[in-house]
This record gives sequence, structure tokens and C-alpha cells, in this order.
Amino acid sequence: MTFEEKLENLNPNQRLAVDSIEGPVMVIAGPGTGKTEILSLRIGNIIRETDTPPSGILCLTYTDAAASEMRHRLIEYIGPEAYKIHVSTFHGFCNLVIQENPGIFQQARELEPISEIERFKLLQKLIDTFDEQHQLKRFKGLTYTDWKRLHELFMTMKKENWAPDFMYRQIDEYIERMRQSDDYIYKRKSGENKPGDLKVKEFTEKVLNRMEVLKAAVSEYDHYNALMAAEGQV
Repeated sequence: MTFEEKLENLNPNQRLAVDSIEGPVMVIAGPGTGKTEILSLRIGNIIRETDTPPSGILCLTYTDAAASEMRHRLIEYIGPEAYKIHVSTFHGFCNLVIQENPGIFQQARELEPISEIERFKLLQKLIDTFDEQHQLKRFKGLTYTDWKRLHELFMTMKKENWAPDFMYRQIDEYIERMRQSDDYIYKRKSGENKPGDLKVKEFTEKVLNRMEVLKAAVSEYDHYNALMAAEGQV
């Protein structure tokens, strides 16, 4: 199907997104609904309707598979000129910028996205530095079974740009909310406890202890990033 035929098959909202050349456009839709195609057609439309050269367009995706699919569609729609469009993953593009500007980023050696095995080894190395009184060891034992949960926490903090101090404040606010929650307040007299008293044991086990473990994990975020940098990983 030609580029023009693809345009004719779009619904009104899709066509609006493709034809909106100037300014930002946000397309919100579920998986498999054609977002990649809309983006490809919009790029083709920008090249067709303006004097923007293909080399002046940057297209970023989250995965290598998506980048490959985007490149394939662009070649199908606009031909060999599509090879001049910068299509990359966010990590790949950022790595390219770092490599092209080592003086700015103070990074002389090449950085590579970390693999699953390398990630495990790095987190294993981090866990090995914990002493016997570390919260993550006292509550979880001397194993590496929770390394994925630790990694998920660090990746979320990195993605959302949440610094440890921000996380500590959020945790403290959560503790105070839970302290006032009906779930941890006696509603009627129970032994020596009056209505309105805190269920100390339950609150400690289900909230305080868990949040102390989370704080301990958050406190290792900067240490983990330092280990990543030392290994030349991103």
C-alpha cells in the first residue's frame, strides 16, 4: 500500500495527528492500535510538506525491536531517504551523545547498556558489601533472591528522577498516613487499649518494619550508580 493510500485509510483523529506538523502531538492508545504507523506517517508527511531534511529528524523508541520496525515502515513509506532519519532507542541515542561529547560528560571510555547477567552480578556485588546488621540482610537473609526487586526500585527511581531524599520524605509521609489509618486504630476497647489507640504490634510489623527495609534499599541507590559508573555501564 502506498503512502497516499495509508493516509486515506486513517480515521479523523489519526489523520489530525499526521497532519499536525507544527508543535507537539500526543497520541494516546493501547497496544496494537497503530501508534507506530501514525508516527511513521507523520514523519513522512513532515518531509513531504516541509523543507525539513530526513537527517534533521530524530525518532526515539523504547526497544531495539520498535526501532527496527520504525525504520522498516519509514523505508516502505518514503524510500531510501529513510536511512538518513535518526532512528534509535533512548539508551542508544543518549550513549551516542555521550560518546560524541566526552569532554562535557567527563567520560572517556565507551558506555554500554547493561545486560541481565551483568546487572545481577553488579547487584550481587552491591549486596556483598552489606554488613550483618544491614536491614536487607537482617530481614531477607544472606541470599540474592530479591535482587530483581532491588533493581526495579533503582530503575523506577532513575526513570522518575526520584532522589533518595525525595524517597525518604515520601516514605515518612506514608508512615504518618498509615499511623492515622483505621486499619491500625482500635475502634473499640480491647484489653488495655482504648478506642483510638494505635495497634502498635500490627503497625510495626506491617508498616514500620517494611518501610525501614525500603529506606535501607533506597540508601543504596547512589552506591549502585557509583558501581555502574565504575563498570562503564548505563
